Amino acid sequence: MQRVKSVLQNSAMTLMLLISLSNVVGLYIWRIHPFGYHRTMNYYRFVAPFGLNTHFILAFVLGFIGLLVSFNLFRYVRSAWIIAMVTQSVLLGLHLVMARPLFSINAAISLFILIVLGATYKDFSRSSERLNMRRGLIIAVVPFAMALFNTLLSLSLLSNNYQGSHNAVLSFNDSIRFLFLMDFNLSNYNDNVRFFAFSLIIVSWACIVIAAFLVLKPLVYNPFVSSLERKKTFDLVQRFGKNPMDYMTMMSDKHYFFGEMVEGVIAYVMVNNIMVICGDMICAKENAVIFLSEIRRFAYKNNWKMLFMDITDDYQSVYEGQDFGLIKIGEDACIDLSSGFSLAGKARAKTRANINHAKKNGLIVKEYEPTKQRNVTIEREISEISKEWMKGKGAEMGFMLGGLSLENPLGRRYFYSENSQGKMQAFIIFVPYAQNNGYMADVTRRRNDAPNGSMEIIFAQAFEKMAQEGVKWGNIGLCPLANMDKDDRSITTQLFQFVYENLNGVYGFKGLYQAKKKWAPTDWQPRYIAISPKVFGPNFAYAMVKAQNPRGINKMIMEKLRIHSEN
Repeated sequence: MQRVKSVLQNSAMTLMLLISLSNVVGLYIWRIHPFGYHRTMNYYRFVAPFGLNTHFILAFVLGFIGLLVSFNLFRYVRSAWIIAMVTQSVLLGLHLVMARPLFSINAAISLFILIVLGATYKDFSRSSERLNMRRGLIIAVVPFAMALFNTLLSLSLLSNNYQGSHNAVLSFNDSIRFLFLMDFNLSNYNDNVRFFAFSLIIVSWACIVIAAFLVLKPLVYNPFVSSLERKKTFDLVQRFGKNPMDYMTMMSDKHYFFGEMVEGVIAYVMVNNIMVICGDMICAKENAVIFLSEIRRFAYKNNWKMLFMDITDDYQSVYEGQDFGLIKIGEDACIDLSSGFSLAGKARAKTRANINHAKKNGLIVKEYEPTKQRNVTIEREISEISKEWMKGKGAEMGFMLGGLSLENPLGRRYFYSENSQGKMQAFIIFVPYAQNNGYMADVTRRRNDAPNGSMEIIFAQAFEKMAQEGVKWGNIGLCPLANMDKDDRSITTQLFQFVYENLNGVYGFKGLYQAKKKWAPTDWQPRYIAISPKVFGPNFAYAMVKAQNPRGINKMIMEKLRIHSEN
């Protein structure tokens, strides 16, 4: 039933788009007769019988506005639905009056559009932006004010040049028809005021078009994020953040939605009509239900679908309680540091061997603290290693990964290894979470010729230092699609398992898992996506990839092919 409704709805909106387009090209058809004079006349007799009585410039402008309305119908804007219902009702009336005994195709089309849009009115729930709506309505009044102004001029200052009625009501009626219908036959001006008359028409219709733009502009996210909003977000992350992804909300690629009824924030990007949200909602746990309801209402007004990326199981019952679908996407490899950190034992033997190799090569680990004192040499080496690293990896991913952030490190911690000559070999940037009770390795990079163990020695000594400071969790990061539930027979889980097993040439799922497994994590913490509506389709898959590749999927693929060919 939903599929049938969607087909009918799209058909009605497409037909309205085509009707508007025919009005736009109507001026060309009438003036040029590209298909011959008789075919043109038949078009107006059977398709748009009132077209011969309409000023063609007026039809062009109305067609342009119709295109604007049709476009916003596909975005499910409520004001576009209202305008469409009114205009199609008027058009149906004109068709019925003008067609008389003849059958009008457009009459049937208008009737079909009215029935379908009327039956599915609840779907058109996306609100217009209030400020622009107010401005648009004010501007829409201007043409009527100009009609009144024209009436007063016609009856007073221009009475000698105005050859219409001298009755105020009839004169105002003539002005309305003159300005809105471009009916030059009703009010005959002499040559002295013709330029003034044309100016009134141009200004009136310019106001109408501008008003349509403003009234139809949907409520959207704020494209600009102020420093105050970032400061507010950082405060909420510090107070309520539990997910390792919460620190990624501070990256400049995201927009914010703040709670109105309760304190809370989410950071998101838009991919088509999907609101892709980074991590869990950030709020007090007791306010989670209310805040998620606010998020859903905001998305519903904009007719957006929702995709929460890389969430924990802390709010699992809240998401499921509001009809979200939860799908596992992997696990975070975590080490419990509460009782200290040690490399002893068989499980970490390989890691221990790599670290010993690094020590024999004279590598030592240091922590760089840019908030205390900036060091140009260290930062230059970090940038050099990053550029070298990215040449072999392709375009830098975003959304769920941070950057160097040396200009504004906030609570990030920078650890690096250097050789006996003082040359940096590798570095790791950790981001805090859970009120600084955990640190996740966000950015990990090394030189191409760095000795084995140059990365492992950083992890080991950083975790040792954090354990001494009383930090509970050392998070090595997400292993995408790792440890999926083999008993889950859902299509989505089966698809993810197939990707994990067979597409390692595109992304090294298994290699990444084995690299983190050698640390013998004490906890493999599951990570999920939450989607609304609950059915996972290609649109959600595309949104997941596109959000993390802001330069575009095509460029990502080309980079992968380039690197593969070079190797």
